[in-house]
Amino acid sequence: MSHARFVSAMGVLLLAGVLAVPAFGQNPPPPVNHDVQGRDNCLMCHTAGAMEAVPDAPASHAGRGNETCMWCHATDSPMLTTPPKAISHGVQGREQCMMCHTPGAMEAIPDAPASHEGRDVKYCTLCHTG
Repeated sequence: MSHARFVSAMGVLLLAGVLAVPAFGQNPPPPVNHDVQGRDNCLMCHTAGAMEAVPDAPASHAGRGNETCMWCHATDSPMLTTPPKAISHGVQGREQCMMCHTPGAMEAIPDAPASHEGRDVKYCTLCHTG
């Protein structure tokens, strides 16, 4: 194989690898695979040692309440259907996202969408990566 063909083949393989990585910059969360009707307390089962056959919530979920589970794990969740936008600026010194991303705060900066109402700033970087 010629050097040019080898370089081209390697480029195609590299591009295929890049395209295979999810747009989230991470693996998307697993969707809920059971009926949630009457099961609104996710942490009743998905807690360390609660039920042997049920996966525990990972350590990275410490401090998250039941109200946040379906943001990511519902089958129609944007986390599973539409990749969130990447953060287009550095976050060091800008950890308080809502100072700027609040309706009417700064004209040139996009507001947090209405669907994000009630979400604490500690959740922003779970979905939006740099």
